[in-house]
Amino acid sequence: MKGVNQRVVRTVTAFLACIIVVGVVYFSIDRRLQAFFTPILISSFRSEMDDYATDPDIIRYSHLFKSSSPVLIYSFLCFSQPPYNSSDVTDELKVSLSKAANQEKTVIITTLNAAWAQNNSMVDLFLKSFHIGNGTEALLKNLLIVAVDEKALNRCREIHPHCYLMKTEGVDFSGEKLYMTRDYLKMMWRRLRFFGEVLERGYNFVFSDADIMWFRDPFTKFSSKADFQIASDRYRRKATNLSNKPNAGFMYVHSNEKTVDFFNFWYRSKKVYPRKNEQQVLKILKWKEFRRRRLKFEFLDTKYFGGYCERTKDVNFVCTMHANCCKGLKAKVIDLRNTLSDWEKYKQQEKLGKGKDVLWTSPDACQHSWRR
Repeated sequence: MKGVNQRVVRTVTAFLACIIVVGVVYFSIDRRLQAFFTPILISSFRSEMDDYATDPDIIRYSHLFKSSSPVLIYSFLCFSQPPYNSSDVTDELKVSLSKAANQEKTVIITTLNAAWAQNNSMVDLFLKSFHIGNGTEALLKNLLIVAVDEKALNRCREIHPHCYLMKTEGVDFSGEKLYMTRDYLKMMWRRLRFFGEVLERGYNFVFSDADIMWFRDPFTKFSSKADFQIASDRYRRKATNLSNKPNAGFMYVHSNEKTVDFFNFWYRSKKVYPRKNEQQVLKILKWKEFRRRRLKFEFLDTKYFGGYCERTKDVNFVCTMHANCCKGLKAKVIDLRNTLSDWEKYKQQEKLGKGKDVLWTSPDACQHSWRR
């Protein structure tokens, strides 16, 4: 009972402290700035309420916020949800990570829903690339497929030894989620939260979207000095150039205090930018947060980590190829099949010393997908 009372005191104290801090800041700024921030705070609150629409405690007190001041609203948001807590993660995740990780506690992760898990679809192309790549097949033993629904989990268990179900109460992620739709945004932010849970568990990870083909071992091109490395839609010559455009579909992250703290902050930033996805928010945060947090950060060169936005011209250097700058599952599958075919041709020609003669097939289906 004493422990319960202490927790209540700490909880109430934290809540009141949050109200005081936010109140002081809010009421000390110019009224014009108040007018600017008020709709942002309210929008953030409404977005957060959507995430917790099935929570009985939220429903019980939701009427109190209909006419409340932005200070109370934002204080509630500040207090209501820790971004992630390793104690909330089931032992099943711990077991899954330990089975898939290598000796350096590094695991390769991809996420999968029912739409991308269909037979002869995205996940099959993804796994095929590992089998036909140079030095990539052995990496499959370190691949953890994170399913976001039961159908994807069942398919994963049929084709791969390491599978984990990332549960999200009250949300159906099984269908195809088109770019920037409401369910797409929820899926991307839930995925980011999961990454934070992995880092808090002490595991490094390489995350790869399932629409990325693995042709060579990427670990040979990763920097040993960086905490956080991420792919680029457009690469601007230097790995530390903040003008590079990050693509969160491929990342290599070391677990340490700085990365855990940054992923925590990154996830919580969704409250400030409720209509943006996690990649768009990263483009905003990179300008100040990397330097402020002394995060050793590098962008990956598209010479080795290419995509349809900026393709690797020389097949002799490519490690991965991403079906980015593409809308919809159907277009991605069509062009990735051609990309895999190009790679198989390259391997045949390479034996004859003619590998440099092989060129990538133009991703026409993806280029035309935006016209629909």
